[in-house]
Amino acid sequence: MLGACAQPGPFTTTRDFTVPTQWAAFAQSEPRMVDSGWVASFRSPVLNQLVEDAMKSNRDLRAAAARLSEAQAIARQAGAAAMPTLNADLGLRRDGDGRPEDTASGALRMTWEIDLWGRIQGQRMAAGYEAVAAEAIFEAARQSLAATVALAWIDVNGSARSLQIARQELEARQALLASVEQRIEAQEILAVEGNSARADVARARDRVIAAEAAVANGRRALEVLTGRYPSGRLDVVRGLPSLPGSVPVGLPAQILERRPDIIAAERRVAAAFYRSSEAKAARMPSVSLSGAITSQRDPSRLAWSLVGNIFAPILDGGQRAEQVRVRNAQQQEALALYGARALTAFREVESAIADEAALRRRLSLLNSAASELESAVATERQRFEAGELEAFRLNDVRVRYFEALRDAHTVRVELLRNRVALHLALGGSFVTELPAAAPTQQETASANNTD
Repeated sequence: MLGACAQPGPFTTTRDFTVPTQWAAFAQSEPRMVDSGWVASFRSPVLNQLVEDAMKSNRDLRAAAARLSEAQAIARQAGAAAMPTLNADLGLRRDGDGRPEDTASGALRMTWEIDLWGRIQGQRMAAGYEAVAAEAIFEAARQSLAATVALAWIDVNGSARSLQIARQELEARQALLASVEQRIEAQEILAVEGNSARADVARARDRVIAAEAAVANGRRALEVLTGRYPSGRLDVVRGLPSLPGSVPVGLPAQILERRPDIIAAERRVAAAFYRSSEAKAARMPSVSLSGAITSQRDPSRLAWSLVGNIFAPILDGGQRAEQVRVRNAQQQEALALYGARALTAFREVESAIADEAALRRRLSLLNSAASELESAVATERQRFEAGELEAFRLNDVRVRYFEALRDAHTVRVELLRNRVALHLALGGSFVTELPAAAPTQQETASANNTD
């Protein structure tokens, strides 16, 4: 019995996965910690204000804050179980035997369970780790909300740029249609070319309408994220930002201590460990003390009592034994989920690093293609106006030019979105203000290469 009185030992994190010494996407990882000011790194006052508004007014974040308060209250409640309880009992009695005499009584009653086997300690520690996990989950919700706002802001500005491209294409199509109709009237070309040109104008107008709807929907998404009514009128279009300079990604082991979702998963493993200890201790006898001080009629005449109780479970149909198995299974589940969360985080970082390199190369090629096709369109337009080229040939070059322009724009948006995903994957916290320092030559060159 004395051996069984030993309290459960401290929890030690157990990992069933391998942590690499450096990122596979880099030949040599940088040990510097992740930048904590990633929101401000985009240098947009509009984005900064949107993130601040979301932190104050987003309804989902308010719900997450309420869940955190609940977990903290449960932890404090579990800690109170280790303390004695004291209750007061006051009574007034009148008997109906013909003697109108009242009887007053009072009592103070105390009970205290002696935690010999560590059941209450396990319950208290489990609730404490669950509260810490809730804090990490709340921080993960904040980081996720900031990233969601940043992505929505990038999308709405990307849609605004798509709208500009669509309008440029519509103007070019309308100008070509006017030239085609003039040449048809002069009987220089067949009327079928007019049909084709009018169809191209209609398709260009369709792209304008679709882009206008995308801008309005993007504004509505930001309005909801920041706690506003989704009217679609929020003034957030300022153009796409330049890609900020390179991100210090640190080492793989560092994100285990930075990413709040991984921290929450690790704390859940610890909570499950203590829940298992609690279930094992519940199979042992419980020892409690109870005492009372009572008085009837005369307050000077007090009576007191002190009682020790032992409650030992003998037969319960295997309920407590199965509860131990349940807690052990939950501990194994928490450990597996912790490993899965860590591996997912490693994949997200590796993918974001590799994707940025690929997107940079794609953007450079597409910008080059758009530039070449822009020159080709100018040359072919001159030939068309001189009557040396048919309309469908000019149209073919122009179609390819606008496709390259749209593709380059799409990749640029993906590059910015990927940067936000990289910050989120690394677990970088965020601030909305940075010191007004001049960008380095490396950052300036990097930004110019991605515009």
